[in-house]
Amino acid sequence: MQINLTATPKRTDNADTYAYFGEPVFIYSLSDGISDGFLTPFRVKRIKTTLDDYIYTSDDQVIEGEVEAGKLYTEPDFNRTIEIMAHEAKRVQILLANIKPQEKTIVFCANQPHAALIRDLINQYKSSTSSNYCVRVTANDGKLGEQYLEDFQDNDKTIPTVLTTSQKLSTGVNARNVRNIVLLRPINSIIEFKQIIGRGTRLFDGKEYFTIYDFVDACHHFRDVEWDGEPVDQTTITEDDAQACIQDESLPYIEQPHRDLQKNHPMNLAQR
Repeated sequence: MQINLTATPKRTDNADTYAYFGEPVFIYSLSDGISDGFLTPFRVKRIKTTLDDYIYTSDDQVIEGEVEAGKLYTEPDFNRTIEIMAHEAKRVQILLANIKPQEKTIVFCANQPHAALIRDLINQYKSSTSSNYCVRVTANDGKLGEQYLEDFQDNDKTIPTVLTTSQKLSTGVNARNVRNIVLLRPINSIIEFKQIIGRGTRLFDGKEYFTIYDFVDACHHFRDVEWDGEPVDQTTITEDDAQACIQDESLPYIEQPHRDLQKNHPMNLAQR
């Protein structure tokens, strides 16, 4: 007899597993685990801003490379073919205005350079005095990254508080006190989405829920009430909400800036 246990739900990407083992004889969903007290409930905050897409205009400055006039650049293009610094800075400001500074947080970015950029922006706008408040943990960060991850997983340590990553922390990370999962890149599949969200479900004393900050509409795209259940709370942060919360936190708010375009990088936006 062969027994297979898997933490990922049945999907077409996983079809070979089911072709070999047959249909599951028992299914225990995320909502079951939450209801039985083995997993932490979740909240969802969807963030929508006016920089969620972009069309080049003549007053935008191209720093490097070429931009296609009239092309609508959307989320999959950001931080891959075009880089907009103000786009990333605004998202970081919104995030920091909504989370508590001491809450352990994992931020999922488009790639390793994007993870480095978000790390630097968080450390630029943070209220903490620690230079390692936010660090990057990716495959290229080697032993230093592994040490950062080990310190992050240690519940007796508060620094580092925020990790930025691209793919490395999607699976296999047991950090029980993660309070926030931040999505700054499109998610490619429902399995990857559930693996990422799983980073926040561990139980910890005093942890009543964790919050998904969704800048890319992944929660809507991969909505699966039968498996996940309903969030304990779900809200949308609009442009006006974002401006108000940033001003409340005394952070400089970046208005619509001109775009500085770089080849194979997202725009580097400066204020007009």
